[in-house]
Amino acid sequence: MKVLDVLKDLIYPEKPVCLACGRKYDHSEIEGICDRCLSRFSFITEACPICGREVVPAVLIEGQHCPECSEERPPYNFARSVFTYSGYAREVLLEYKYGHRPDLAGPFSQMLFLYYDEYFKDQNIDYLIPVPMHGERKNYRGYNQAARLAQALSKKIKIEYKDVISRVKDSLPLYTLTKKARKMELEGAFQLEEDTDSAIFKDKNILIIDDIITTGTTSSEISHFILKEMEAANVYVLTTASVPVKIE
Repeated sequence: MKVLDVLKDLIYPEKPVCLACGRKYDHSEIEGICDRCLSRFSFITEACPICGREVVPAVLIEGQHCPECSEERPPYNFARSVFTYSGYAREVLLEYKYGHRPDLAGPFSQMLFLYYDEYFKDQNIDYLIPVPMHGERKNYRGYNQAARLAQALSKKIKIEYKDVISRVKDSLPLYTLTKKARKMELEGAFQLEEDTDSAIFKDKNILIIDDIITTGTTSSEISHFILKEMEAANVYVLTTASVPVKIE
């Protein structure tokens, strides 16, 4: 590179490109997604203290559980999600999930880091475990989006990432099923990878990483598996997005 080119780059550095909208930008709170796009995300600040999902309409008194958690408390200690799965944020997350855009794991993992630092830093987490994807789906998509997020977050917080659970049963879309049918659909869906020593997880604190909490059934079932089969002490859940709990 010529000296003039080096000086030009120092004085007029190339602007980064937003991975969401494709425009060049000057500044962003999250590297990789411009502030203009971030302003269209509905970040979650008030939610059910157990499942971490917003309640619509927002009728909960501070500290009160949502109707779903009040009816049946999930087996994990608590969950948190970064933003609501709706509008523009939903479009970008779907692009990451189905559009073969693994590069979006970068900015999404930065968002997870901020929420980890706020809610999970003092929980003495021992391992990060991503929600597994059935082999056929992974082959079709090319990667497990939850695993990419867990790997990236692991590097930021210096906590070991363990991709040790397999999804051996491919399920129907859970949002189309009743609550009872969802549980039946996930019965026997998870197992430990071969040659995994489950003893290393005994009495440990595990943080499950996923992209979306839709119905909450998958998070509950995999938490139950980790607590029962792996004998973990505590299980927590952190996702990029969640679908609100709607009160009719």
